[in-house]
Amino acid sequence: MPNYGDKSYWEERYKSSENTTFDWLENYSTLKDIISSLKINKETGQVLNLGCGNSEFAENMYCDGYKNIKNIDISHNVIKSMSERNKGMEGLTYEVMDVRELKYDDNSFDLAVDKSTIDALLCGEDAFINVAKMIKEVQRVLKVGGYYMIVSYGSPEYRVLHLNRKFEKFKIEILKIEKDFVEEDGYDKHHYIYLCQKLEGADEISQKYFDSTLDELIKQQILEEEAEEQEENDKEENKEIKIEKTKDINKEEIAKNVFIQNENDVRQTNMGTSVKIELSKKDKTENKTKDEDSKVIADIL
Repeated sequence: MPNYGDKSYWEERYKSSENTTFDWLENYSTLKDIISSLKINKETGQVLNLGCGNSEFAENMYCDGYKNIKNIDISHNVIKSMSERNKGMEGLTYEVMDVRELKYDDNSFDLAVDKSTIDALLCGEDAFINVAKMIKEVQRVLKVGGYYMIVSYGSPEYRVLHLNRKFEKFKIEILKIEKDFVEEDGYDKHHYIYLCQKLEGADEISQKYFDSTLDELIKQQILEEEAEEQEENDKEENKEIKIEKTKDINKEEIAKNVFIQNENDVRQTNMGTSVKIELSKKDKTENKTKDEDSKVIADIL
């Protein structure tokens, strides 16, 4: 599986798909009513599109009347391509930026849109740590009362834990959109929408608890990596033990076969000796008989 959390993957992907577009999971038409329900002023509301990629989402939202949309992505290739594609659309901007280190002021946006960016980070290295850094930054740049809207294939069982960290303060509503298709039997038939509204006091909580939360996540990751390494070592050790046992079994089989062969050889030798002994006895008997016959003949003569 591709490393979706790796910048180089996206640079290469967008380089090879220049002048094309693709919307992850959902497009604007399926999310329009949900966004409309948030009551964001189309003329003055500030929207941040996190990990925009080559999606048409932002330009379609712009055409629907939202005039202040900032799109960011870690890939230089896609930002260059999308900037050229949408030049002349005042208020619709594209900028290279890391979602874990946003360059915007505190309390700047009414809506931050995350269409599977969280999913991409969770597929990369240091997944939980990077997601925590991104959400911390998103919470920081949102206005109190603003929304962080996540569109994800991940069910609440696997996503809500990232939204309930000690440094976060959101009111969370979860919606489901049924997929147009199901890839395989057993896969979830829905995409999930997480509407996370920033609450009063979120900034203070973040400042107080983020560092300690990050330290805990780092320690947790180290323990998991050590456990995985130990598991791999145990597998290798068990493999070596199995190989040694197999060697021992083979040695035992070889020794057993040699013993059997030797035993057979001894039997063959003993049988040969027995035959010789019998033949010797027979020869002596025959000689004795000949001697007796000779004596009898001599007496007769």
